[in-house]
Amino acid sequence: MGEPGDIPPAAGERAVENDVRVSGADSDQAMAERRLSIAARLVQLGFITADRATPDNPAVEVLSELLPPDAELRLCLTCHGFSSSAPYPFAETTGNFAAVGSFRMTPAAAAFASSDRNALLTAPRRELVVCTQVALGWTASSVRSDRQDAVTLYSAQFRDIDGARVRQRRKGVVEVWVMDGPKLSFRVTPEAADALQAHVDQAAQSR
Repeated sequence: MGEPGDIPPAAGERAVENDVRVSGADSDQAMAERRLSIAARLVQLGFITADRATPDNPAVEVLSELLPPDAELRLCLTCHGFSSSAPYPFAETTGNFAAVGSFRMTPAAAAFASSDRNALLTAPRRELVVCTQVALGWTASSVRSDRQDAVTLYSAQFRDIDGARVRQRRKGVVEVWVMDGPKLSFRVTPEAADALQAHVDQAAQSR
């Protein structure tokens, strides 16, 4: 029976619960499907090979968790360096992921580095620069003490970007100008610099 003041459904209508919860199994299944979809897309884009298109691929994990649900990947590259000419309140989303590239020191190396002979070294995640249908994004990661990576995805809408240019082709440096904001510099491979510049420029001009 409804609460006082509730309006019962008319004849032929069905009452709909507004607070229906999604089960854990359904949520896990949805995430698994999302990871497979993103993995397949990264293969299409040439970012990873088919044999690495697995749900636990580090790039697949990060993009599945941090990209908006409706994001359509258009470009994905490894980012070898990033800088901004000034602080700016970019949109950001952060997640924690199991550390990657871990290995244990040899006893001699551990003794030299610290008193802990079981010290664990962890390599940082590969940084990414991505383009979706509406935004330019890039990740920054840091290794936490609990053997997890804290990864943040920053993004700037293409409607807020003036344009881009390749500044140092041999080094793969691409500059992007944010409207009424800073100049961003991305370092990718020299072969990918033109692709990043062209995609950002075209997307920004078409918004």
